[in-house]
Amino acid sequence: MTTEQATLLYYPFLRTATLDPPPELAELRAAGPIHRVRTAAGPAWLVTRQADVRNLLSSPAFGTGYPGSLPTGADDLATGFMFLHDPPEHTRLRRSVARAFTTRRVAELGERARVIAAELVAAMRDHGPVLDLQAEFAFPLPIAVTAELLGIPEPDRVRFRDWADIVLRPACAVGERGAAFVDLQRFVVDLVDAKPDGADLLSDLVREPDGLNRLEIAAMALGLLMAGYVTTASAIVHGMLRLFTTPGAIPALRSGTVHTGHVVEELLRLQDEEIGVNRVARSDVDLCGVRVMAGETVIAARSGANRDPAVYRAPDEFDPTEARVPHLAFGHGIHHCLGAALARMELAVAIDALLAGLPGLHLAVPPEEVRWSAQGMDVVIETLPVAW
Repeated sequence: MTTEQATLLYYPFLRTATLDPPPELAELRAAGPIHRVRTAAGPAWLVTRQADVRNLLSSPAFGTGYPGSLPTGADDLATGFMFLHDPPEHTRLRRSVARAFTTRRVAELGERARVIAAELVAAMRDHGPVLDLQAEFAFPLPIAVTAELLGIPEPDRVRFRDWADIVLRPACAVGERGAAFVDLQRFVVDLVDAKPDGADLLSDLVREPDGLNRLEIAAMALGLLMAGYVTTASAIVHGMLRLFTTPGAIPALRSGTVHTGHVVEELLRLQDEEIGVNRVARSDVDLCGVRVMAGETVIAARSGANRDPAVYRAPDEFDPTEARVPHLAFGHGIHHCLGAALARMELAVAIDALLAGLPGLHLAVPPEEVRWSAQGMDVVIETLPVAW
């Protein structure tokens, strides 16, 4: 490390709160549009203002930077993850998977999600307080919806969730995750080979592959799981913690004073468990008044952009009564999350089911006793004890 690098702020910044970003993020946003920081992978640029983050994420001058480091094995499904590729490969893959998220399919999944959520809430009532909302509701709901989306047979869903939990949740050892990932890949490939047999996404893709081969279809299925399982569960648990700790928020929802859809957008805007999105310069390019050299990494701090005071009044406040400028929780540009509508639906279904089915639902411990940790670029709530 050079002397110059040693003087740079280390990113991600040290966390001091579960729901709110480190103060350094706001300080840098106020000080200027772009800053040099030090990361575990080396020096990088950090962009924090909304207009600049939008520009970065939509600029063809920057790419994901991943393909050169992807596994090269012919049967390794990670090579086919759409979100790791740039055009033209990304364009081809995205066009095919877009059919997963039509308005009709999301509406149909919404009907199933409401049934699943109601069943989970009923099981919580039968168990009785106190229990962990994350383990008993926030994780089971999105994995069940994903199983519906992919058409996983009921007898296989327990195995599917077991492998997904090991691979995607942080508590397991590296060796255990590696073995489970191999098993999960094999399961998904076998699932694709058994199609078509229904109205699910994989059956649709096998019947009309649109140029995709079987491994690309399997990679797409695995990518949907990895992009949508833990992130949606995290949105539910972070969102409920914010509602529990915001005076008047839950009574306003129960009374209909505020609309669930507006609450969902504010929760997503303020959600801060993912620190940033990396982009790599394809060639030398000017950005925010500095020269970014080819191969250099630029981090788009969505948390900074979603709390930009140049865009939002009282940006750190949770205010679902005010029409806000669209946030960047799902990214921007060609890599904007295809599953945004599905994630919004699941979060809304979760909130409605919990508040309708568990009158008096509240946090069972003081907020400062909620266990959380910052693991790399993620903020993880370990348990969320609730009662009613």
